Amino acid sequence: GTCGKRNPQGINGRIKSLPHSDGEAEFGEYPWQVAVLKKDQYDNVYVCGGALVGPSHILTVAHCIKGNAPRDLRIRLGEWDVNRESEFYPHIERDVISVIIHPEYYPGNLYNDIAVIKFEGAVDFGYNPHIAPICVPQRYQEFAGSRCWVSGWGKDAFETGGKYQNILKEVDLTVVGNSECENKLRRTRLGYEFNLHSGFLCAGGEEGKDACKGDGGGPLVCENRGSWFLAGLVSWGIGCGQYDTPGVYTKVSEFSDWVQKTVVF
Repeated sequence: GTCGKRNPQGINGRIKSLPHSDGEAEFGEYPWQVAVLKKDQYDNVYVCGGALVGPSHILTVAHCIKGNAPRDLRIRLGEWDVNRESEFYPHIERDVISVIIHPEYYPGNLYNDIAVIKFEGAVDFGYNPHIAPICVPQRYQEFAGSRCWVSGWGKDAFETGGKYQNILKEVDLTVVGNSECENKLRRTRLGYEFNLHSGFLCAGGEEGKDACKGDGGGPLVCENRGSWFLAGLVSWGIGCGQYDTPGVYTKVSEFSDWVQKTVVF
């Protein structure tokens, strides 16, 4: 099947009553964007973002979902504006079958911060044109210097009265090579001894542009020859949108062998 096909104009145009504001995605523009929710007594609580990589699998970060039993989680696909039910194609929700955390995940410094979630009821992409998987990069596929996009809702979108817009946000960022990123991060409170683990990828460092708080697991995607690839998953950062301090992402290409083995299509 095809992966990594973005709908840059969105699907069915914009919902007309909403003025477009900068940094907002169009409906259906990031068809691989997932919301991981935790079932609550009364409602579903947003836990983190994720990326759809197949009809019944998503990738997200381990630190976000560690300690949650599969039965406590739900996956929401095809969401755009969390406050509206009037989208042309409705979002769909699925229960989770299994959560597989990377065996070498280390919470102390977030090494190997990646997990696979398998959910019930494979998605029929034909019936759901606003839902589609992102391509998983090959090992050693490089994105340094590429202009890429990260998407997510931000921490408060799913809470009633959240201060933020509830429409999916997008930020364009440039991927920063690891040695350059390591040097920049050494100038922060991490200090001069800091070593950037090879399982991380950095992007951004422009003032005010960042994935920021509450978007753990959000997909960072880069284009390569007409297809979009999952370069990273939002993992951690120092501060928020600070000049010259890139955000840190799980480097998906570093784990592509593990992903292929774990996501048995």
